[in-house]
Amino acid sequence: MTGLTARLRQAALEEGFSEMRVCRPQDIPKAAERLADYVAKGRHGQMRWMAERMPWRGDPTALWPAARSVVMLAENYGPAHDPMAVLDQRDRGAISVYAQNRDYHDLVKKRLKRLGRWLIDQSIGAEIKVFVDTAPVMEKPLGQAAGLGWQGKHTNLVSRQLGSWFFLGAIFTTVELEVDPAEGDHCGTCRKCLDICPTAAFPAPYQL
Repeated sequence: MTGLTARLRQAALEEGFSEMRVCRPQDIPKAAERLADYVAKGRHGQMRWMAERMPWRGDPTALWPAARSVVMLAENYGPAHDPMAVLDQRDRGAISVYAQNRDYHDLVKKRLKRLGRWLIDQSIGAEIKVFVDTAPVMEKPLGQAAGLGWQGKHTNLVSRQLGSWFFLGAIFTTVELEVDPAEGDHCGTCRKCLDICPTAAFPAPYQL
């Protein structure tokens, strides 16, 4: 990683993100087909916006045609304590780790905007759009395309360094940045994430 991309990554780490990788908007060609199949099977439940915004969600190039690079950011939210210990306390409810602190939408978006402003300051004529789970962006496939991790059997992104407890944010930009290699699947025969699910929400590996 050289030049502007390397400096952007350093700025991202200084901003508090755990990792940063880059891909192109067109790097998830199978996303639209997989999303259409997911919706056709009714697995989106009452989330009607998934069906309504499929053209944008399935194709980042349609969401913003001017974008040339997608900067994917990861922010680790793993706790210092063992969050699995509460499962042995049958008189207590287990609250998802990501929901035990401040709303991540606010925290991550502020950091994305500051990092995006840094990028604009470094590149004459640069434009950006920042997203954190509030627009039709498929963060997980983009995260895998950028090399942040791979979509595990539980459909979440898994990183060798961060595990699977990290938030994702995206910066779409008109700047041509150096891209990172995509990440491959490393789940192998492991199925711990499937077996521990209390609601049996996975009809098969990689399906939610």
